[in-house]
Amino acid sequence: MADKTDNSQWKQVRTTRASEDVVAQIKEAFFKGMKSGDWVGTEADLIERFGVSRITIRDAIRSLEVQGVVVVKVGAGGGLRVADADPDRFADALSVQLHLLGVSWSEVVEAMQTVEPLTARLAAERSTPEQVQLMREAVEEAKGHVHDPHAFTECSLDFHLLVADASKNRALRTSVRALRSVQAMKFEPNTSANIALEVIDSHTKIIEAVASGDGNAAEAAMREHLDSMNDDPRIAAHDQR
Repeated sequence: MADKTDNSQWKQVRTTRASEDVVAQIKEAFFKGMKSGDWVGTEADLIERFGVSRITIRDAIRSLEVQGVVVVKVGAGGGLRVADADPDRFADALSVQLHLLGVSWSEVVEAMQTVEPLTARLAAERSTPEQVQLMREAVEEAKGHVHDPHAFTECSLDFHLLVADASKNRALRTSVRALRSVQAMKFEPNTSANIALEVIDSHTKIIEAVASGDGNAAEAAMREHLDSMNDDPRIAAHDQR
């Protein structure tokens, strides 16, 4: 039997873009306290509840699915429920928007300089030995790719994500993930073997500070690393291309 829902909050829709009104009302209810798995209703429920056509409801459902607000289950007991959290989906969508905006390398680094020194500090305070080991393994793997810009860049970005994982702050981790694709686009074409070796040295310093539990040192090491990337004309020149 379908879960019962309090319908008193819903209002019938009378706008020219009725599907947008439906979406707005469901999102308002969502932000007022709905959680993953909560029942929203069947297609028939929503048609009756909002007083609109099947086409309008299906349009609204598609929009809510794309935004990651609901999932639709078909068959017996099917209908709409609030979706489970998927921060990587959000981060990847944000990466697309950053790319469409054409953000510059300096903008990317400014964002990194705001977020990542804090992730390094928190990683020093909260990381487990297993997480530190994963960072060491990422650096070791990177050493084998200093002459392969694509593979090295992927290893380098993996390292930054591992630091964010160890911070145990999901909002910061999602921000780091969102910047990943834009970083790869800017960084990879300019990654020489010399730059790769400099990055490995910086990452090693960050690991040692994190492993020692020294938040100040970890934050300083990450900030120094990011400052050097922003100041390096070999990388910054990509903005002018």
